[in-house]
Amino acid sequence: MKKLLTITMLFLLLVACKEENSALSKIKEATNQVKEAKQGLNNLDNIIDGAEDLQKNIEKLSEITPVSKEQIKAWMPEKLGDLKRTEYNIGSQIGISVFKLSFKGDNDKKINVTISDGAGKGSALVAMFSMFQNMEIDTENESGYERTQTFDGQRTLIKYQASSNYQKTTLQYLVNQRFGIEANAWKMEPDELWEHLAALNIESLIEE
Repeated sequence: MKKLLTITMLFLLLVACKEENSALSKIKEATNQVKEAKQGLNNLDNIIDGAEDLQKNIEKLSEITPVSKEQIKAWMPEKLGDLKRTEYNIGSQIGISVFKLSFKGDNDKKINVTISDGAGKGSALVAMFSMFQNMEIDTENESGYERTQTFDGQRTLIKYQASSNYQKTTLQYLVNQRFGIEANAWKMEPDELWEHLAALNIESLIEE
């Protein structure tokens, strides 16, 4: 009888714990939904606040001549840290100056950088990259995360994915309110990719 009572109490305890965990899960889920909704409202307010400045910048950029092929070739580095440039592509799409650089190193490390000049007809591209500067993004799952973060004063959108045999980082940001940058790296953490991108010194491209 005593043993039966003990078993019954253990069973009731397990049921109670299960119900409590279920309740806690629902509370946690609801809390996350509130946080996401609040984050969304804050992002909307920030975007609205920055809309006027964005419009002024777009108007200013539309009057600027995009960087030339000669300027780009004189600027682009042959190495990025311990990575060597393996390829470049300088083109113009619908009057928009877009150029791409690829770098490779040891241990299958690789970086692809796409730079879009917001000058001239590319001014509309700035709007997309400007949004990252006025938003708070923070999502995560079992394979990675997506969030906004500031590196050396530069507001950046990070997308990171990793598994046992795969690792990819993407950084997107706007330089000097003009150059939209998207960099994809393999076998690299976000901090390491940023260190390489900082060495690009994209700001000097305007001075070339």
